[in-house]
This record gives sequence, C-alpha cells and structure tokens, in this order.
Amino acid sequence: MASEEIVDPTIRNETSVRRVLLHLMLPFCLTLLAVVAIAWVGYTSYRTTQAGVSQLTDNLLDAVQRNIGQEVADYIMPAVTGNQVASGMIAHAPVQVQDRVFYAYASTVLREAPQLQSFYLATEQGDFLLVTRSPDKGILDRIRLSGTGTARVFHHELYDEHDTRVKVWDEDAKGYDPRTRPWFTDTAGTSSIKWTQPFLFPSDGQFVMTSSVRFKGGDGHTLVFAANISLNELSAYLEKIQIGNSGSAMIVDGKGRIMAGRNLSQQAKAAGWNPDRMVINPKDEPVFSLGYDHYRVRGFGPHNVTTGGRHYITMASALPRYSEGWILLIAVPEKDFASFGHQSSRQSLLFMGIIIVFSLLLGGLFIRQVRRTERVTRQMAAQQLQITHESAAVRQVAIAPQLFDPSVEPLVLTTQLARVAQARRVSLWRFLHDGAAMVCEESYDLAQDIHTGGFEMGGAELNRFFAAIGEGAPFTVNTAAADERTASFERLVMREIGTRTLAVFPVSGSQGVLGMIALEDPTLLPHLQYFMDLTTNIAGTRFMAQRALEQHTEQAPVARLPDQAVPPALAPVLTDNMLMHGPELENIQGASIYSSVAVLVITFSDPVVEGEQEVTALITLINQLAMDVQAIATEERLFAVEVAGHRMICMAGCTTAPDPGALTRLADAALRMRETFMAALAAADLEPVFTMGIDYGTAFGGAVGQSPKVFNLWGQTVSLAELMAEGASDPGVIQVTERVYAALRDRYLFRSRGAFFAPNLGLGRAYTLAARR
Repeated sequence: MASEEIVDPTIRNETSVRRVLLHLMLPFCLTLLAVVAIAWVGYTSYRTTQAGVSQLTDNLLDAVQRNIGQEVADYIMPAVTGNQVASGMIAHAPVQVQDRVFYAYASTVLREAPQLQSFYLATEQGDFLLVTRSPDKGILDRIRLSGTGTARVFHHELYDEHDTRVKVWDEDAKGYDPRTRPWFTDTAGTSSIKWTQPFLFPSDGQFVMTSSVRFKGGDGHTLVFAANISLNELSAYLEKIQIGNSGSAMIVDGKGRIMAGRNLSQQAKAAGWNPDRMVINPKDEPVFSLGYDHYRVRGFGPHNVTTGGRHYITMASALPRYSEGWILLIAVPEKDFASFGHQSSRQSLLFMGIIIVFSLLLGGLFIRQVRRTERVTRQMAAQQLQITHESAAVRQVAIAPQLFDPSVEPLVLTTQLARVAQARRVSLWRFLHDGAAMVCEESYDLAQDIHTGGFEMGGAELNRFFAAIGEGAPFTVNTAAADERTASFERLVMREIGTRTLAVFPVSGSQGVLGMIALEDPTLLPHLQYFMDLTTNIAGTRFMAQRALEQHTEQAPVARLPDQAVPPALAPVLTDNMLMHGPELENIQGASIYSSVAVLVITFSDPVVEGEQEVTALITLINQLAMDVQAIATEERLFAVEVAGHRMICMAGCTTAPDPGALTRLADAALRMRETFMAALAAADLEPVFTMGIDYGTAFGGAVGQSPKVFNLWGQTVSLAELMAEGASDPGVIQVTERVYAALRDRYLFRSRGAFFAPNLGLGRAYTLAARR
C-alpha cells in the first residue's frame, strides 16, 4: 500500500475543528446571544409595562372610588345636614312660627336638592307637618294633619314656583299617627340622626330612605324632623357615571341588599317591591356577586375576578359613616384600564418576535451560506481528489502492457474503474453472434478484490436490456429490480452479491454497439465522464480486435490432430463396465489417490417403450450415442468412460502425477458430447433427455475384483459431479462447480446458476458451461 493511502485515525484534524468553530459555532453563538438579549429586553419591557399598568389601574380605581364616594356623600349630605340645620332652626324659633319656619326651609331645600323627596315634622302630641313634591312639575304640596280623633284629615295646599297657593283640599287621614312610624320611633332616647330601611312606592316606583332626628322645641315639647331621600336619583347618577368603557357601580348595605345601582326599578319589581329581597343575584350580576364575596372574605380593597372567560377588577369601599354602613362596589373589565398597556405589551412582544425572527433568519441565512461555502469547498476538494484519482488511474491504464490485445484480460480497466467510481463491481460485456448473446470479458468485485469473467447471457431472456444498450446512450437505474429494462439483469447477475444501483455505459465501435461497461452501486458517478469516455474507447478498441480475431479464426482451416496424437485402439482388458479406457488403465494394480481428477457425469432419463419395434429403434440410438462417446473420449484422450445404468461417468487425470490438461480435455469432450447428443436426439425427433455435471479435484480409485478386474472411482469429486448433473435446471445443460469455473473462466463462457447445498459440505455456487471462448 502506498504511504499516502495510510490513514492514522488518532491524528486530530485541528484545521477542520477550527473551521467548524469559526464558520458554524461562532455565528450560531452570536445569533443565539442576540436572540437571548432581544428576548430578555422584550420580556423586561413587558413585565415593566404590566407592573406599570397594574399600578396605574389601582390608582385610577382608587381615584374613581374616592370620586364616587364623594358624590354619594354629596348626594346624602342635604338630608343629613338638613336634619341638623332644620332641627336647630325650629328648636330656637317661637312656637307660633315653628310651622312657617318648617314650610319655608322645606320648600327652599326641595327646590334646590332634587334628590330630596319630602320633609316631615311631628310632635309628641301627634301633630304632623309634611312638605313633598307634587306629581306636577314645580308644584309643592304642604300637608297638615288636623282635627281630632277619627275625624282627622290631611289638609293639602299646593304652591307653585313663586310660592303662590294654587289649590287647597282635604283628605281623610284614615287614622294616621306619625308617632307609630319607624322614622319617629327609631329616634327614641337619642339625639343622633337615624336612617330607616328603604321602602318602595309601587305607585311611582320610588325607592326612598328616611333620616330623622329628635330634638326639644322652645316650649319644651319633643319634636322629630325627618327628610326623605330618593335612591332612584342616586341610581340614575350611578348609571350615568363613566368608569372606564363599560364599568359600573353599585351600593349595598352590610347585608348585601341593593341600595342603588343599575336597573333599580327592574330589580325592585323582580323582588315583589320588597326591599329585603333586593339582594345581588349571581345570575344577573355575576361580577358584583364575586366582588361582594371577595369583600366578605378579604375586606375592602381591589380584587381580581374572572367570569365568562373575561377578567374584571372589583373594588369594595366604605361610604361616609352617616350612610349606615353602606358599601360601594365597583366592577370594571380589566381591559378598559389596561387596554393601552396590553396593546403596548402586545406591540412590544410583536416587535420582539419580529426582531427575533429576522435575527434568526439572518443568522440562519448566514450559517446556510457558510455551510454552502463549506459544501462547495468540500465538493471542490472532492473533485480535486477525484481528478487526482482519475489521473493516477489513467497512468495505471496507460502503462498496462498489451492493453489493446484481446487475448490478455483487461484487469487494469475494471480495477481502476471500480476504485475511481467507488463501485461495488465493474464488468465488461461483449456482444456475441450479432447481438444474440453477451459474454462477460472481465468482472472485478472491489469488496472482495476478486476478478471473474466468462459469464454468458442470452438475448431471449434479456431482450429489453439488450434493446436499452443498443440505443447507445448511457443510463443509470437506482433500483435495478424495479426497472423493466434491468430487472432480468438484476435477477441473473446483481442479486448474487446484493447490489441495487446499476450504471450502464454502452461501448460503441465502427460497426455499432459492441457491448457495455456495467457499474454496480457506484458512488462517484457524476464526476466520471472523462474517465468513462476513456475506458469505453479502450474497451471498444479491444472488442473490435476481438471480433476481427474471431472472424479470422472462423475463416482459417481446421487443423487435424497428427496421427500419433490419437492413441490406437486398446485391447479390451477391462470390459464389464467400461465404454472406453485409455492405456493408463492397463498399469493400474491397486488403489491410488489422484490430486487432479476431472469427472463428467451424464444422466439420462429412463425411456418409455411400448413395443418391440420401439425397443429396437431405441437400442440402435443408444448404440450410436455410445460409439460417438467412444470416439470423442478417444480424441480428447480421456482416462475412461464408465457406464452404470442410465448414468455415464467420464474421467480424466487419473494419474499419480498431476495432469494440468485433464479438466480442459474433459470440458471440450463435454461440449462435443452435448452437441452430438442434441443433434442425434433431434434427428430421432426426441426431446433432450440428459443432463451433465462436472467437478474437479481429488479422488481415489483402483481396479477391484478378479479377472476381469473392474476400475472404480470414489470421492467428493464424483459425488459433486453427480449432484451437478442431477440438479441441472434444464435438459441438455452442463452444470459445473465453483472449482471448475475458477479453473476455466478465462477460456470458457459460463453463466451463473446460483447457490446449491451439498451434504457434509454446505453451501456452494454452481455455474453453467456455455461454450469455449
């Protein structure tokens, strides 16, 4: 092996490692760092925005809550402060003008405070004064409870905006006593302001609460001043207030009863005008229900809730102390306050994603370009190495002696072509008999480093393959078994070693296509055009020379053997089973071992005869075939021909000294016998009824018995020859073992038969002897 072909696998290719680190790992790491940095910046920005949005949302909700609380306080304030102011004014007024002071204050406040519905003034003696709004706009109704006992009436006086009395009438009081009302009784024993439970007026849909205060008049009598405030106006205010885009507010008391909020009239109607049943319904107000539950568990403050797949922010806060423990509930979708933050975050994430994608794309394109450059560099290096190999192969072919001599095997062509193409096997095939058959001149198996040849293929079984070659254009089939052109070739030739891909290069000459070069499983086929052209031209020159030589041989006269080459007729010393024997048999006394014995076994099928006339004709034919065998055996100088029933055993080389020509003489005799048998059987209008088998190797034999003695031969060579004859595929076929093929492949044409099994020997390969080259 050349020194440049020796590879030390322990040597580390530092240049390749450095190239990989520089061209692949460095761009990859830089791209990865850029992507990580962009992702970190984007995530940090997203988290910062989220935190800012959350804080801003809390601040906004807190501001909204304080604003609504202040508005509610301002809404309730007139009732609370009115009680304090009015009670002070009435307490210090003379008894004679107490009613006028009350009327003056109540009328003024009602015209200025739309949320107030009416004012009461009652004494411990049962006197009662009332100023309320009339159904007519701008009209106030001043009512006085007068009379005694069951004859008490409400005296009504209506006053317009200019404080002019427009109407007066009386109405039966129906036993009304203000001292029994909750707003009067709740103030007993205290001077602080008291609130009654809300109550409804179904007639006009008013939802009203009363605040009252007890005080002493100038005459020492106890009086109660009360103010009715309408929660409908508070609910209208809460409905109109803007909280985000779609937020809303609701006021409930400590028991969860609705004081004010959206759709108050509908909720009152649904509750049967019973304020105690006006509680938050989870079906109608799921967000407020969840917010109220969070308040009961966690107390006042903002809380996040989720319902219906949407996120909400709820806040519970206490209203002023004089609102009797009212709770303000605010509910707003999270997106109303955080929509701009979410949009900003989404845009940041989107921009981050776009930048990352572009970074990855640019990094990928850069790495791809680097890899393409590396691949092109490797391809150029591979092409340069291929050129180097082709140049070396061309030099080996150029210095080969007798390259164009057809009598010398073209070993250098197949060897160099297989190495350059990295093909499993390369073979040269030449057309015979005007394209009716093809013979393998040379075949080289690169994996096993074996040269073979001498295979023959007929056009009848490979007509499509022959037609494809005859077109003169090279072609390649990746799966030869699946292509109708190459399926038969794959079955007969390629399947033996398991190859799949077939590249065919026709060899042309002045007389058309002369043959082909077949490459099985090549790996460097795209770079082989120059070397393939050179190889096909050399093969074409050889094939032309071979054809000229064959034509010259056919025209030359057939030389006869000299008389002394034909041994004289031998005296029939041993006659019992010998159809023919040579003079060497005369000198055999005992048993001997022969190292180079060639054995031909011919088996005939048992004939079927039905009458004496057929028997006579058959005996005549057998006698003729026996005389022909004797003549051929004598001319080819065989050792002996033994007959045993329907078998005929021909032997050559039964000498103690090796006989190098024994196998050649036996092969020639077998070919001549086959042609003779075929012609004789055809003349007798009979099908071929014989098969032939040949083996070559060591055997032992000797003369046995008394006078006359009989020569017999034993050994594996005889057994394998008989096995080849019995296992022949078709009548008239000469089947040989691998040992015979190895010895005669350069002078005879063979066809691969496949594997066979021999007892005590195992698997072997069989071939069919076709003709002499």
